[in-house]
Amino acid sequence: MTNIPIADPVRTQAIVNRYLKTAKKSLGQNFLIDLNAIEQILAAAEIQPGDQVIEIGPGIGSMTEQLLLAGAKVLAYEVDDRLPEILQNELPQDHLSDFKLVMQDVLQADFKHDLAGFFALDQPVKIVANLPYYITTPIIFNLLNSELNFTSLTLMMQQEVADRIAAEPGGKDYGPLTLAVQNQMQVELALAVSHRSFWPQPKVDSAVLVLKPLPHPQYPGQTADFNRLVKMCFAQRRKTLNNNLKAIIPAADQRAEILAEVKLPANIRPEKLSLDQFISLVSAIVKYKA
Repeated sequence: MTNIPIADPVRTQAIVNRYLKTAKKSLGQNFLIDLNAIEQILAAAEIQPGDQVIEIGPGIGSMTEQLLLAGAKVLAYEVDDRLPEILQNELPQDHLSDFKLVMQDVLQADFKHDLAGFFALDQPVKIVANLPYYITTPIIFNLLNSELNFTSLTLMMQQEVADRIAAEPGGKDYGPLTLAVQNQMQVELALAVSHRSFWPQPKVDSAVLVLKPLPHPQYPGQTADFNRLVKMCFAQRRKTLNNNLKAIIPAADQRAEILAEVKLPANIRPEKLSLDQFISLVSAIVKYKA
């Protein structure tokens, strides 16, 4: 077994030539060929020996290899049926007992079933993933809505999506995705990753976010209600909050009453509101409609 890391460009190319011939564009496959970036991702995830890690999309094993060498136990979800042979042959052979591959779309995963007998179910997990660009948001919400006992999500995604999740009020990136995630999670932008760190090279750069669950969602009601109403507030982004609220509260006097209750001017744009202000607004709307 070679001591050259899978993430080394020469070894990555050799593995692809031997087993795959090409990456699958339909699955958003871009293999990491930057060991330094992987080491920074593991540091951001605070990987320690004995950690139970769920990896989404291991690919040819660039990050999986380093997780195993760091002493983690790894359960990985993959959908490309060309990859099990590669992972079986190319991952460190003396660490294979700490690796389980589940050939399943993570959006359809039965986590409790998959983890049973491999992870200690009474212990938390960490999730590490290089997410395909085309399905990033559904995976994030699938994880947030799951019953997984996780301490952190360390996720690499398209820079644009990371900017939206980590955005502050007032900017063009701030919107429903920002609020939906920040309502439930502490968000940290850990590092930027150049498109040159992948093969094949994507057209855009990536970024790594670390999401850690808050003790409870900041909005005290149903999370689904909060996300739905916030999205409606941004229905026409350049219009005022008052105009967007017409779809929810048709009567002008009732909208004025709600906005006065939460101390918001009628002509404010949704992107100017903080998370706390949206929580107050949604609470007032739900109370009015009850």
